[in-house]
Amino acid sequence: MLDQLQKMMATPQAREMMFNMIAREVAKAPPERREALSRVTVTIERTGRGLQLEVGRSEDEQVESVIRDAVEGWCDMVSRGFQSMGFQVEIVE
Repeated sequence: MLDQLQKMMATPQAREMMFNMIAREVAKAPPERREALSRVTVTIERTGRGLQLEVGRSEDEQVESVIRDAVEGWCDMVSRGFQSMGFQVEIVE
């Protein structure tokens, strides 16, 4: 199953479709929320065999909630993906 998902997401068209879907949802937010989101910097550092993700802070509590939910969701998806392939996954809080 994960192989199928990886193959499906391996195409630029599939990734573009997913990101367009996310962008459409964000576009429904009020302008002030979109502006608050645009002020948050996300830094992704590639390492030799991994990556580190750092998300900036917002003064807007709803944006902070979006950040928490997004980090939790992506962490769950990545960890479950590796677990399904048989890897031992350790999430450090």
